[in-house]
Amino acid sequence: MIRQLVNDLSANGGAGVVGSMPIDVAALKVLTADPLDLLLYMEQIWDTFNPWAPNPPPAGRARNTLYKTGLFADVIATASPAWDHLGYSYVLENTRAVQILRRVVREYRSGENLGAPSVSTQRWLDATEALLFGAANPIAPWLSTSVVRKDPEEVRRNAYDRLMGVQLAFGTEDNRPATYDKAAATNTGFVRLFEELLYELWQAMINVKNLVGVNNSDNDRIFRITEELQFALRSRRQSQMLAREELAAATALGWVELTLSANTPVVIDLKAIATSPANRLKLIGERVGLAAHSKSAALFSMCNELSRFLRVIESNAISGPSAVPVLYTSATDIGDASRRVITEWAAATGKDLKARDKPVEVGRPKLVSVR
Repeated sequence: MIRQLVNDLSANGGAGVVGSMPIDVAALKVLTADPLDLLLYMEQIWDTFNPWAPNPPPAGRARNTLYKTGLFADVIATASPAWDHLGYSYVLENTRAVQILRRVVREYRSGENLGAPSVSTQRWLDATEALLFGAANPIAPWLSTSVVRKDPEEVRRNAYDRLMGVQLAFGTEDNRPATYDKAAATNTGFVRLFEELLYELWQAMINVKNLVGVNNSDNDRIFRITEELQFALRSRRQSQMLAREELAAATALGWVELTLSANTPVVIDLKAIATSPANRLKLIGERVGLAAHSKSAALFSMCNELSRFLRVIESNAISGPSAVPVLYTSATDIGDASRRVITEWAAATGKDLKARDKPVEVGRPKLVSVR
């Protein structure tokens, strides 16, 4: 939601703005915004999405009136859902950026070990405490937390496990094993099938212009794998389950991505100026004594493309073998996204997705594990 807000704000301006604004100006406006304005915009996005249509939208009269008073109420969302897939949040959170920024907030709020924060950084601290950690949250449901689900990180871990059968590569901030509510049913076979799809797409990519040699691309098999992945993902989304958690995760990790996307005020204050998000995170981690994931560069590099790729997989865009080439043709946005995901997923996991010993059997495998 955060990246989409910046892009829409840049394109459409917003309250009191005629026309567009430079993307860096839009980014700074979001980074220094009142956290309540950001929460209200998220509520507006959720209400516009109307997850339970044709039932009435979620917001009642009071909340509907309230979010229309926010700073970003006039910004037009360009997509529905106007936030990233849960896979986007998963790969970004694997950089360990949330836990590192938690230490940044704690250090700034409890002393002067990191120096005196600028006014812009103090505004960032207010928003970060609200968006990532729920401080003084006037709209309690937005983080999907309560006295029942107290820790937003645990809520996200539960969602990653349920939808994709994956866990973060690290434990708690103090390196203890992570705890979270474990669902009875999870898509434990997702990664295996997902990586098989990436392998088949790579074979198709290298054979696109092959006119004389053996063509190893198999549109029928790609379609069957895509169909199985769609089935698995949608099975966890009946009646829009996990949509609220996905929006909260995308908002929190989108804030992280925006924070590290450039030499923003907090990056400057932390003396972490660098040329990439991964290097900025590495320097910040060194300042607060918590190392970032060694493959952070690959994780940052593929987050947006992975979101787009998984949205297409879950949609009805790939309705048959004849629609499959859109996934690997370089002339399409999704084809370029597929190529990036193949490259960076391999770099992040250390798996060779361009070769395999034994193909995965397809035919409605048991993707759901019941604990």
